[in-house]
Amino acid sequence: METGKLLTDRVADEIVRSIIGQKLKPGDKLPNEFELAKTLGVGRSTLREAIKTLVSRSVVEIRRGSGTFVSARSGVSEDPLGLEFLTDKVQVATDLLELRFLVEPRLASLAASRCTPEELDDLMHLCDACEKKMLAGDDFSKENTAYHAAIARTSGNVVVPNLAVILCGPPSMLAGTPSQKALEELARTNREILTAIGAHDEMAAYDAMLLHLAQCRRSIAQQSLQ
Repeated sequence: METGKLLTDRVADEIVRSIIGQKLKPGDKLPNEFELAKTLGVGRSTLREAIKTLVSRSVVEIRRGSGTFVSARSGVSEDPLGLEFLTDKVQVATDLLELRFLVEPRLASLAASRCTPEELDDLMHLCDACEKKMLAGDDFSKENTAYHAAIARTSGNVVVPNLAVILCGPPSMLAGTPSQKALEELARTNREILTAIGAHDEMAAYDAMLLHLAQCRRSIAQQSLQ
């Protein structure tokens, strides 16, 4: 007979296999608690513990009043590089951005060459959600990460979406906040990336991503002075 802990782990693994087998994407909703418990043949209390385990592993996320969804972080832990323990947050943000300059323009170019209509539609929704938060002055880190991870995913490289999740560190790591002008520029350049990908213009997508990252660098510099 399985112990509660082993049963919970097994159920969590079965949910992961189901997500993979059904090719669910970040943001896709899982069946409700009753249906999932019935499908897996377990009690609802066991299912809840399994879901908690998957939340801690960033495989799924719970949206109060809406349900359980596949996480945009795709199983990446909150701080896999231990950045929380690095005290110079400006240096951390600057160095992460340096890596993004090396990787993301090429990913945007590949996304432009390989983007399907379905993927473009997904990018449009993510860009809209990010822009809405930016222009409202709200925390846009979650939406921004999801958008750039989706661009990486559209490139066709199966590894880099998780890397994008790590590199797009939340602006909250810095003490200051972006100015309204900086937020407007970030939203505009994000939109230019989307336009270039939609036009399947590889060079324009590459350049648009460079411009967006340059704006990120200016924003970091401004925040570091606050």
